[in-house]
Amino acid sequence: MLTQVADNIYRKIVPLPNNPLREINSYIITGEKNLLIDTGFNRPECEEALKHAFSELGIVDTDLFITHLHSDHCGLVPKFATKSSVIFASETDGELINFETGNLYWKMLDDLFIKYGFPRAAFGRNTDIHPGRKYCHDARVDFTYVTEGDVLKYGDYELEIIMTPGHTPGHACLYDTKKKILFCGDHILGTITPNICIELGVENPLKDYLDSLAKIEKLDVQLVLTAHGTPIENMYVRIKELQKHHEERLEEVMHILGNEWKTSYMVARDMTWEIDCKTWEDFPQPQKWFATGEAISHLQYLFFSGKITREEKNGIYYYKN
Repeated sequence: MLTQVADNIYRKIVPLPNNPLREINSYIITGEKNLLIDTGFNRPECEEALKHAFSELGIVDTDLFITHLHSDHCGLVPKFATKSSVIFASETDGELINFETGNLYWKMLDDLFIKYGFPRAAFGRNTDIHPGRKYCHDARVDFTYVTEGDVLKYGDYELEIIMTPGHTPGHACLYDTKKKILFCGDHILGTITPNICIELGVENPLKDYLDSLAKIEKLDVQLVLTAHGTPIENMYVRIKELQKHHEERLEEVMHILGNEWKTSYMVARDMTWEIDCKTWEDFPQPQKWFATGEAISHLQYLFFSGKITREEKNGIYYYKN
């Protein structure tokens, strides 16, 4: 479905088959120059959906803006960028996107999760289960890097770069001050809470995320265009809900820890999850991965806040109150 959400701004719902997210919202701004914001996985179903949107709008060439490094947002960049396209991303996530094309990134991410207590795979790597690896882009991207305060002009829109690290280290939003429109990627979602997960080179992603929420809360926004789900009616109410959610999560993690040494994986097993599985053993392996990543981010936040203790035993981090 292609829906006009503002003057010359269209939302294309791109399917994400066999994925709990189900779909992603790609946005297209049309004019003398066109801009595609996020792409979907490197899968034929995603590519076909975007091609239909381009055909319906009569678009041949477009520039691209990638909000962050996850493959459901950047997987199709090489397929939709032409020789004349400018491809924008933050330097942090742009470098990681290109790092993802090789094996070293995934080996390092695998080792990082093992250090935080995720069980070592009996065969292959844990990251073999990761949808981001399965549907990653297949070629390096020649990015034009943007940073805080840069402005991209497309049609009647002047889109300011707002850096919002947390969901990923270099997540970036686009904000039109005059029209009060925010393209927020996965920074704020209306129907689910964004996954806050450990990443290479980051130790306290939840703090980064909460700081970024507070930053966005200061903006004057009337239209919030999210990467998943429907637009949010009131951004400020939703931000308060997300802040409260993480406060409750932190309390839950403290309770689960008690006075015993536990790994992030052990804590994730006992956390509350909205998933149609009766037991932790029933969780699909990719969901165990993301759940453990969430547990890590909350444990690290508590550790750096001085509320819990962390020790390394046999190369693995353990925590307790």
